[in-house]
Amino acid sequence: MIGKRRVMHDRVLVDTSAWIAFFRQADHALADKLKSLLRTGQPVYAGLIATELFRGARSKKELDVLEGLFGSIGYVETKEEYFRDAGELGRLLLHKGITIGTVDLLIAQIALANDIALLTLDTHFGSIARHAPLRLY
Repeated sequence: MIGKRRVMHDRVLVDTSAWIAFFRQADHALADKLKSLLRTGQPVYAGLIATELFRGARSKKELDVLEGLFGSIGYVETKEEYFRDAGELGRLLLHKGITIGTVDLLIAQIALANDIALLTLDTHFGSIARHAPLRLY
């Protein structure tokens, strides 16, 4: 490969909530941040995030936009061990009185395992970050 290869910790896993706000233009500060990340090639996605976005698409046009997006940014594989690790993370949090949904536990685990910052509007990821080394962007 010619040039410098970008290491994973420079990437940003963009959560469903951030993409929805971006596409609906609901948060101008987030939109500016995400546009900047897109220019530098830093955003990545995971299969669960794509599933949530495709599920919520309201039209063929929105589906086409998502296809274009996911064809232009990096993909982070969900490895088999992430499922077990996400379950352990959920158990740890539950013992601290914090309940997080399975999908969000897995998204957090994908970010943790790959040393990727997570861009999200969901506040419960902050609860995870207080008890695990999850980096929020």
